[in-house]
Amino acid sequence: MFSHMFFWFFGIHGASIVGSLARSLWLVLLEANANAAAAGTELPAISAEPFYQWFIWIGGGGCTIDLALLLVMVCKSKYLKDLGKIGVIPAIFNINEPLIFGAPIVLNLTLAIPFVITPLVCAVIAWVVTELGIVSRVIVTAPWTFPGPIDAFLATGGDWRAIVLSFILIAISIVIYYPFVKIYDRSFLSKEKEDESAVVTA
Repeated sequence: MFSHMFFWFFGIHGASIVGSLARSLWLVLLEANANAAAAGTELPAISAEPFYQWFIWIGGGGCTIDLALLLVMVCKSKYLKDLGKIGVIPAIFNINEPLIFGAPIVLNLTLAIPFVITPLVCAVIAWVVTELGIVSRVIVTAPWTFPGPIDAFLATGGDWRAIVLSFILIAISIVIYYPFVKIYDRSFLSKEKEDESAVVTA
């Protein structure tokens, strides 16, 4: 149990860093679930890798699909809105490098806060919901470039409730990211107006 929780916590924030260590455990847990499903017995594990991919890392590490959507929907800064337009399609398919390096999230305290908090909140909610049996446990590894809700459905063996949970987690994540995106947008908008004024003055 403690080893599961170790990888659950650290896997949220550093998939590429601890993935080589965690994946051996994740594969064992996924195989145990698959064997149990084939035998018609209770699935033993929650924290196999697809659980992280489709309920915690929706849109990529940090659940950044929400950031992409907010950049498009609420930002007034031209740069951030354009970045959102560029990043939203890759984010739907779980590719978030345009956002990680374009916003940037790297070395950016304003966006780093929701980048860390959001996966933790999603993890707790998804864990509780799965533990209570409201959503099925994962049994297969779905292609990582499919949209999150579709892969959540596939990974749980066709449980439609996984799609609902995925959309609920996205909605919650949008709420978490929203105030930080607004703060960041105001700073960008102010800088853009200063640059415009400097051009006019010149």
